[in-house]
Amino acid sequence: MIYLDNAATTRPYKEVVSRVADVSYACFANASSPHAFGKKARSIIEETRCIVAKTLDVLPEEIFFTSGGTEANNLATRGSFMAAAAVSADVDNNDPDQAIKGDVVQPNLSIITSEQEHPSVTRSLRDLKRSGYPVTYIAAPHGVFDLESYKKALDANVALISLMWTQNVFGYHFPIEQAARLRDELAPKALLHSDAVQAYGFCELRPKEIGIDLLSISAHKIGGPKGVGALYVRNGIKMFTTVFGGGQEDGLRSGTEAVPLIAGFAKAVEIMQGDGSKIAATTTRLRSVWLHLESRLRQQFPEVVLNSRADGSPAILHFSIPGLNNKNAIDFLGDRNIYIGISTACDTNHIRPNEVVRKKHPLVARLAGLSAEEEQGSFRASFGVDTTIEDVDALVDTLVYFRERLG
Repeated sequence: MIYLDNAATTRPYKEVVSRVADVSYACFANASSPHAFGKKARSIIEETRCIVAKTLDVLPEEIFFTSGGTEANNLATRGSFMAAAAVSADVDNNDPDQAIKGDVVQPNLSIITSEQEHPSVTRSLRDLKRSGYPVTYIAAPHGVFDLESYKKALDANVALISLMWTQNVFGYHFPIEQAARLRDELAPKALLHSDAVQAYGFCELRPKEIGIDLLSISAHKIGGPKGVGALYVRNGIKMFTTVFGGGQEDGLRSGTEAVPLIAGFAKAVEIMQGDGSKIAATTTRLRSVWLHLESRLRQQFPEVVLNSRADGSPAILHFSIPGLNNKNAIDFLGDRNIYIGISTACDTNHIRPNEVVRKKHPLVARLAGLSAEEEQGSFRASFGVDTTIEDVDALVDTLVYFRERLG
């Protein structure tokens, strides 16, 4: 099997699977129980919190576990903005619903984001926009983030900025450090959130050093289990919860903690880190794979359009071959045990999007500058720690064979 859809999810390490199974059976107690068995489960959570915090160079108490990147993004955007709105409106901080009721909407508070965020961010912010809060969308065609428009949008009324660290379809790196510096200069009260789900494991993330207040990551993108992620929340930031219940995770994310998944998350992080230099080595090796695939595509398909950038993620190469139908090609490749993405796995949940919604909220490919023909012939190859040169050679050779069969 040749698996080139790692941006959608990665194969869990065998050690992770074993760790999840072991903890599921041997440490099944509720981590909130006061007895010794419950405390043992609690210790696994706290150990993992320390492990994850260390990779980000933050404090353990600034890490909150979630069900994944989507929930982390929802909690970061809605939780922080609702708290800011409630403070501004002078309403009860214990009632998060008050922050978005029509009678306390503070239209002077605004939000800035990019046009190419993950749906877990765009849809959360869209809901806030419907409640009366202005949202400014910054364009980033072909990965060129419009810093001038961003700079003009910054003012004292901006309460939240949400910008991806690494774009999930094309692998673009957005200029987070510059965005943070401009925020400090022009909108110092605004919180800065970054969806770093596609960056974790490929970049050295130091949110506190840069000035990021909230940062989302997910375990299944780094060889960990599905169903667990984390949100970094800088100490001192007021947050509303979006999940009510027993008050776990300091009340920010209620619900019985998935101790086995959290333990698996820790094991994946430990493997990812290795001796401390593994991330840099992985990035260097995957960049060579990226460049080799680019070269092979240009040789075999002179008409190919490279939609990713060489200064972006070494793990994502999005390309278009005009004239090829990507859905037919995906089936053809799959019959030969080669698996590659088209855009994001989330997008396939909406195979026939309502035309009104499509016109109102264009697909990210169009916002990135792709034509309809380029979008129809587009593919996202995303690499993992075990991806080889031979894997991408097999991909290109099979696409050539597919084209010949069509001809």
